[in-house]
Amino acid sequence: MRTVLRFISTLLLVALLVTLAPGTTSTASAASCYWAQFVADVTIPDGTSFAPNTAFKKTWRLKNIGSCAWNSNDVSLVFDSGEKMGAPASLALPTTVNPGQTVDITVDMTSPNSAGHYFGYWKFKSNAGGPFGIGYTANNSFWVEINVNASSGAGYDFTANASSATWLGGAGALTFPGTDGNASGFGLKLDQPKLESGVTSANAGLLFAPNNVTNGYIQATYPAFRVQSGDRFQATIGCEYGATNCYVAYSLNYQIGGGPVKTFWTFREKYEGWTYNVNLDLSSLANQDVVFTLVTSAYGSPVGDRALWVNPIISRIGGTVPPTVTGTPPTAPPTVTGTIQPNACDRAQFIADVTVPDGTAFAPGAAFNKTWRLKNVGSCTWTNYSIIFDSGEKMGGPDSALIPTTVAPGQTVDITLSMTSPTTAGTYRGYWKLKNSTGVPFGIGAAGTKSFWVEIRVTGTGINPGTATFTTTPGTPVTPATSAPGTSYDFVANVCAAKWFSGAGELPCPGTDGDSKGFVLISNPSKLENGTTDARTGLITYPQNINNGYIQGIYPSYLVKPGDKFRATIGCENNATSCYVVFRLDYAISGGSTIQTFWAFVEKYEGNVYNADIDLSPLAGQNVKFTLTVLSTGSPAGDRALWTAPIIYNASASPAPTNTATMTPTATNTEEAPSATPTASETPTPTATP
Repeated sequence: MRTVLRFISTLLLVALLVTLAPGTTSTASAASCYWAQFVADVTIPDGTSFAPNTAFKKTWRLKNIGSCAWNSNDVSLVFDSGEKMGAPASLALPTTVNPGQTVDITVDMTSPNSAGHYFGYWKFKSNAGGPFGIGYTANNSFWVEINVNASSGAGYDFTANASSATWLGGAGALTFPGTDGNASGFGLKLDQPKLESGVTSANAGLLFAPNNVTNGYIQATYPAFRVQSGDRFQATIGCEYGATNCYVAYSLNYQIGGGPVKTFWTFREKYEGWTYNVNLDLSSLANQDVVFTLVTSAYGSPVGDRALWVNPIISRIGGTVPPTVTGTPPTAPPTVTGTIQPNACDRAQFIADVTVPDGTAFAPGAAFNKTWRLKNVGSCTWTNYSIIFDSGEKMGGPDSALIPTTVAPGQTVDITLSMTSPTTAGTYRGYWKLKNSTGVPFGIGAAGTKSFWVEIRVTGTGINPGTATFTTTPGTPVTPATSAPGTSYDFVANVCAAKWFSGAGELPCPGTDGDSKGFVLISNPSKLENGTTDARTGLITYPQNINNGYIQGIYPSYLVKPGDKFRATIGCENNATSCYVVFRLDYAISGGSTIQTFWAFVEKYEGNVYNADIDLSPLAGQNVKFTLTVLSTGSPAGDRALWTAPIIYNASASPAPTNTATMTPTATNTEEAPSATPTASETPTPTATP
């Protein structure tokens, strides 16, 4: 279920505006005693297709994020509006749900007897506090959404026909089903796939694992299918449960006749505990024989990339489509179903995570400050605008907070919230939006409807990178700086303890900007390709000025300890628009002569930066010479590759003090589409004497 908001009636809007007037209590604050959070559709994801008059069980997983317990003799589930689908008007909770707990609530339903697209909206009701639901006002409904077909069955079932598809990976042709763990990539059918949200689906699905190289891919190309008007591609997508390193791009490609292969839709997915429902209108392809291809490609390293397509189908609705909402109107003032559209003049753009980049680790119960940098890209000035909690994990943040200043169109603003990490280990996301002075929410994206977020990991202890504070000029010896708290080894502070090489031989440290043999420079502060300035010190590494040139710095031996991790923010330097490189962390065991690659990442200047957080446990107990390597992918022109704050830290060390001013900006908080054509080439390995 997509946690979007619904239009509210004029009466409810007036009530909301009254509560926002000076001297009154906001809706969210008043409702914080009774407040629900949607967690997952345990059964019947949005858009599931049924034959007419088919019985089914709908189960929602919901969390009590208010301060009051939901006692079964006080709180009940109640039908709100839309299509009731044969369900009872109310239902008692199966158990008491205390603050912070989740509950699965199941309702017996029956699909309507006419073909169409139906929604049923539901809320909770407390005898003591009245109706309540989800969203930042605690008053929005959650729902069930189904399609009713004129006849049973999907138009096409990709899972059932998987053996008819042609399977291909970067290593060549594949068989189906494949073998779990095959380095060439594999596809498997799972009867009850377990999604990263922790929900086990009752619908079968396909598991895709790309071939085991950087930016590997796997794809299944199906026989031609005649598309009809109204056909929709539907699936639930997400990483497999437990595949915590999963970071992939999903694509639905298509080909008509002998024409080119095109991408119809693409979506980038990272393991963060959420799943997504795809529901694409294929009408633009109607009356044509179309060859569809399901593609999953690794976003960088393929390690842990186990991607699920759950119940991928082409849904076909027969007959005349009736209105979306049918049935008896509710007795209360009618609620128009849909999404609250932001005012046309209210638009925001995410610029950077000033503090707490995605994936930052904290100890349980640790306090931290999250700061986003946002830009007003609309036409209205933000006066008395607020930031509001939308969905996900609240992390002790407020219901809403006033933006500290007026923000004119074209200006940026830093918004800081005080938060506390959850007490249980795991990965958490909290989604936030903005709200204008009349109470209408808006966010980022072209339509102004998308949330921005904070994402953290809760571990046994927390690591917060700090600031290295020194500068040099070319040719000047480097004095090691004080490293960040919690740091075991600082690659910047020890930059000239390393030996730097390119294909032209050994290089000076620091080098000279523009040296055609390649050079390494200290960057303080670091100007990132997303336009932000990072106060932490970094290294600019420029390969030798030849095709496929390289540069590498081989560091002194370091004893790797259990729990050690390598961390850095990587990307091209700001304005290095021709930059297209491979970042690598290489290593050699002391006494050995072979440099091996531990991790690699392909980077092209596109306005984003990336946070590497690499577990070094396989090397624990050994003296290791680490090497920072950068390779040109073809021409080296403009290849100014920036390693910001590269360090080794220990995940089991005592937590460092939270740094609220100098943490790494990260990639944009939007789903980015990778190249439509997956690549499968491995990067060359330069050789040098450790």
